[in-house]
Amino acid sequence: MTSEHINPAAEGRHAATRPDNAVEVGPTGYHYDDRARLASYRRTAPRPPAAPAGAAIALLVCLTVMYAEWALYAQTLQGQSDATWALGFMIVSTGASLRILMGNPGRHVVSGAVILVSGVGLLFRALVVTRDSTFISAFEIASGALLVVAALMTLLSPTLEPESPPERDPWG
Repeated sequence: MTSEHINPAAEGRHAATRPDNAVEVGPTGYHYDDRARLASYRRTAPRPPAAPAGAAIALLVCLTVMYAEWALYAQTLQGQSDATWALGFMIVSTGASLRILMGNPGRHVVSGAVILVSGVGLLFRALVVTRDSTFISAFEIASGALLVVAALMTLLSPTLEPESPPERDPWG
């Protein structure tokens, strides 16, 4: 279609309207400045002191169990069932540990509870369900106990009182 076929006097819903150049502008910049100030404050906000250490312990336990799993568990039905349960516990514990280490400052109650449930589940399976080897049971008991300790470090870490954010950005 060429320009000579365009009817400039078109009516109806297909008529092209030229937008005006008026744009509504809200208050200038205070909202963005406030978000930038709070974002810079979030990076320096205090975290519970023992929570990152507990998350690091849980992460090391999870990575150790996941790495050792291929050689540790027997190739029997019970051994592979135990390996699958241990892998499931370690996957959710790894996710919770990374959430504590990389997430926003503050308490991470849900992540700590996930690590605690995983540790108790691993202990329960090692003490009640697993019947294969004493070495595997001992490894699972030690891993579960370390997960429980890491979760308690995360959950029982005292909360630090945050400082009030600076009124104005020193660079702006």
